[in-house]
Amino acid sequence: MKAIKHLLSIIILGISFFSFSQNKIDLLILNKDYNEALLQIETQLNTNPTAQLYFKKGLIYNSLQNYQEALNSYSTALQIEPDNVNFIGEMADGLAILGNNFDAVSFYKKALELEPDNLTLSGKLGRVFINQKKYKKAYDVFLGIYVQDSTNVYWNKQLAYSAFRVGKRKEAALLYEMVLESNPRDYGTYLNLIHTYNWKKEGSKIMVLIGKGLNEFPNDAELILERANYFFRSKRYGPAMLSFEKYLKIDDTPPLEILMNYGISTYFAKFEEDALVIFNNLFRATPNDPIVQYYISLCNRKLKNFEEAEKMMQWAIDASTPEYVADMYHHLGQIYGQQRKFNESIGALQKAHELNPEKYEILFEIATTYEEFNSNKTLALNYYRLYLKDANESAKNVNYALERITKIKENMFFEE
Repeated sequence: MKAIKHLLSIIILGISFFSFSQNKIDLLILNKDYNEALLQIETQLNTNPTAQLYFKKGLIYNSLQNYQEALNSYSTALQIEPDNVNFIGEMADGLAILGNNFDAVSFYKKALELEPDNLTLSGKLGRVFINQKKYKKAYDVFLGIYVQDSTNVYWNKQLAYSAFRVGKRKEAALLYEMVLESNPRDYGTYLNLIHTYNWKKEGSKIMVLIGKGLNEFPNDAELILERANYFFRSKRYGPAMLSFEKYLKIDDTPPLEILMNYGISTYFAKFEEDALVIFNNLFRATPNDPIVQYYISLCNRKLKNFEEAEKMMQWAIDASTPEYVADMYHHLGQIYGQQRKFNESIGALQKAHELNPEKYEILFEIATTYEEFNSNKTLALNYYRLYLKDANESAKNVNYALERITKIKENMFFEE
């Protein structure tokens, strides 16, 4: 009997010591004394490895943002207790943080099989689906959460975003409105809701929303830019110009697209001289942009600088035609020629040369085509001459062209 009591005393003391050690580790973690906590855990793991110790080790590494080591610890804990939902959930979180979304989904689903009513796990699964751009799956998850709890602002925001991405625009707008009503300092939701509204049909809502946003975040550059963009899209160029100017006082290194829209607004607001200054600056930055050249031409036309307007409009036309279009017509002309559709071939080749006058060999092809099908060899003769004149030293078929010119002249002499 005494032996049994002695054994029980030893067991009770062991349990008490183990409990004391666990409490000490918990206290060290609470006080963020992570190095000492890890030392204590390693000491205990050497004598009595448990799933909880590995789990706490993982939590410490997680707090230190050493997520890979945290995953290693959770994985070992799961080998001991494979159905522990806390371990599985932390494993999923760590995988999601490291971008292993595919694996994270598997663990979140396994955790939800064990706790199907755990909305926190469902929300995390939905976020991973968003990261994977699987918006329909994310929408289904967050809609399921909404049915059970429609008061959680964070989850409602995720549902709104997912709804927008799957084309449920009106539903997204209503949800974003609810989010802002609960949390008017949610800056990102102002921008999301602005983009959710249909600017053609709900312009008044956009303007009211921007006003509310600027009350919360005065002189915010993004909100001011949204107002400028709305005025620009709706062709209210005077207010757009003023809004762009206010934005540019805050952001002195804007993207070229914004400067372009500012210049266009200034031109249509009938401040042509100011617009010309804007577009000349853009021209120095992007000299080959046909839209910039086009508006420089329009500004000069309004200011009666007709020679400059003519020059810039011609440049704009030339820059607007991609080089590959000339190649397309060139190939089309050759295809027509192979089918012996000579008139169509000549037309396509002439268009190719018109679009890119530096493709001199096209002139040679036109000459040979005329010579092949047209009894009047004068046309072929003229194109051979034009080819030699324009191509000059770069002509690849100079000898053949000279021979044909000589032969055609001889034939025309004898025909006389």
